[in-house]
Amino acid sequence: MTHRNCCVNDNSIENKHKTPLFYRLTHDEWVETVKNLTGAEIKVLYYLRSLDPFGDRHLEYSITEMAKELNISKGAASKAVKKLDHVGLIEAQISKVRIKITTDQYKDTEFPIGNNVSYSEPRFPIGNPSFVEETEVSYRKPQFPIGNEQQLEPLPDGDLRTLQTIKTYSDFIKTLSDYDRASFLNFCQEKTKSLSQEVIDLEAWLASKTKAGENRWEVQYRFYKASRSSRHQEELSRIQAREQVEKWKHELEEQTVAATVACKESLLKENDCHQKNGSS
Repeated sequence: MTHRNCCVNDNSIENKHKTPLFYRLTHDEWVETVKNLTGAEIKVLYYLRSLDPFGDRHLEYSITEMAKELNISKGAASKAVKKLDHVGLIEAQISKVRIKITTDQYKDTEFPIGNNVSYSEPRFPIGNPSFVEETEVSYRKPQFPIGNEQQLEPLPDGDLRTLQTIKTYSDFIKTLSDYDRASFLNFCQEKTKSLSQEVIDLEAWLASKTKAGENRWEVQYRFYKASRSSRHQEELSRIQAREQVEKWKHELEEQTVAATVACKESLLKENDCHQKNGSS
């Protein structure tokens, strides 16, 4: 009896057939593993683990078929494989890609960092789910906890001059604190929603260059800092307005109390006068 080629011999007299092996998933491992993973990433991880419980084989999968089986998009499946590889839960190598060379769009052709294959941005946006077709995936146990990576010193807030000494997106993103990193990526994600073509792989998009030859992450980070500065000024204005309103309310309350006291004193004096006039 076999299950996905994972089997062991049982030589006992009572049972001579092959018995399937199963990977024993503990509660602690589950909690630690999925702590920083999205739903699609969890689906892909345990899809792979269920086929290779002990990580002792090299497996080949079609991103397209995996996406169909898990009922997720090809872009989500490809992005999940990239994330799992990045955090050390699997080792993945791209063995095949589907490429269409365009010869009439030279002016629009860019060369992403670390990629010697040109692409036309209007036709093949980074992260296009039709681009990555086949992926060879092998699993290995992580050598460090998810999210535990060496951090560079955070950039001083507002000091954009430091960016001139950073050459790559991977070095830049490590300089941000966890909060600033999440805030920056969320800002970029919102900006991409207004683009004519969807950006599936946000970090690959940030790692590429603009048509002007600038680092895209550097351009977006300047926008992000300017936006945050503007939001800070707006928040400061709101705080000052609330403080002014509170001050006016406090002054009005003091005036109301003073007027009430004066009114009571006036009534007491008037009563005293009536009593004196009555006794006389």
